[in-house]
Amino acid sequence: MNITPYIFQPEKSIEVYKKTSEYLLENPNIKEKIEELGWFYHIIGMTIPQNWDNFWSGHIFPFSESWEELQISFNLVCFGLYKQAFVSLRSALELGMLSVYYNINDEGHKIVQDWLSSKDSNDANTPRAGTIWKVLLSNDNIQKFNEEHNLKKRFEELGFLHNYVHTKGNKYSNKLGRLKSNSQTFEPDLIDSWLNTYEKIASIVCSLHLLKYPIAVVKYDYSRKFGIDIPSFGGLETFNIEKIGKILPKHYLESIEKIAETDISTQETIKEIKSFPDKTEEEVEEQVLFIEKLTIEGCGFKKWLEQQNDLLKLFNEKEFSEVMINRIEVLKKWSIDNDYYDKTKLDKYKKKKESE
Repeated sequence: MNITPYIFQPEKSIEVYKKTSEYLLENPNIKEKIEELGWFYHIIGMTIPQNWDNFWSGHIFPFSESWEELQISFNLVCFGLYKQAFVSLRSALELGMLSVYYNINDEGHKIVQDWLSSKDSNDANTPRAGTIWKVLLSNDNIQKFNEEHNLKKRFEELGFLHNYVHTKGNKYSNKLGRLKSNSQTFEPDLIDSWLNTYEKIASIVCSLHLLKYPIAVVKYDYSRKFGIDIPSFGGLETFNIEKIGKILPKHYLESIEKIAETDISTQETIKEIKSFPDKTEEEVEEQVLFIEKLTIEGCGFKKWLEQQNDLLKLFNEKEFSEVMINRIEVLKKWSIDNDYYDKTKLDKYKKKKESE
């Protein structure tokens, strides 16, 4: 659909998208890098503790919004809206830093409320970069790391993103690109520039979160103590720490690991966790059964069993393990006893309402 007199037409963005897709398929290393950064950023969000005091409080909103801005930025790149993609990158950086800013003293669930509610007051305004850094550097870990690696300077080097927001002349305008006409064009150089900037932003935001929550870099098998129900206290599983290590500069991670070794809160938490008794196989199986029962309540046993068979095929397995066979029998009996064999909780609720 074309609507005059508009030159920036959706069809042209679709043309750019097709060229972008071809470019990424022809350059799998770039596609893989975008995927790696996405998972990398997703993992960062796991470092933010969640408990009954702050769950649904909005303390994690700055980070989740930052992650959404990165996803939107990628979409804008795909459709040739490069200036807007860089604007979203700037928002992602700012929001990622705000995530640590508001939670710097673990009071984010309270402090974030006015800003989260978009109140019309100065206190509710998004703070300027100088204010954000003043608060961030009040944290001993961040201050120590900044003295060694000058993280604030890395942030300042991204100051050019501000120019896209306020359109500082031709270079930062919608005319961005070597092949630029007066509408959307495919610009591989700008994709490379965007990806390079994305990685720098992810590195800064990740470093700040790891410094605020250094327990995230401690390698420990938390499943020994918690089974499959590991609480969201900020600890990461080893394979996720290793994923971070592939993106974050090596010397960054090494410095944060050293900080974690002397961080009092981190060491006290790890000591407490290690004091817990190990979960037995029976206890872990009870956790699994509890989760599976909730799933069955939502879809019924027959549908659940179909899903398990689909997973079996997906992983190229010929038959269920003995543990899984026993689990199926237990859940089948429970489903029949509780009328969930071919019904869901919603089905039962509807039937009850109809009979009233």
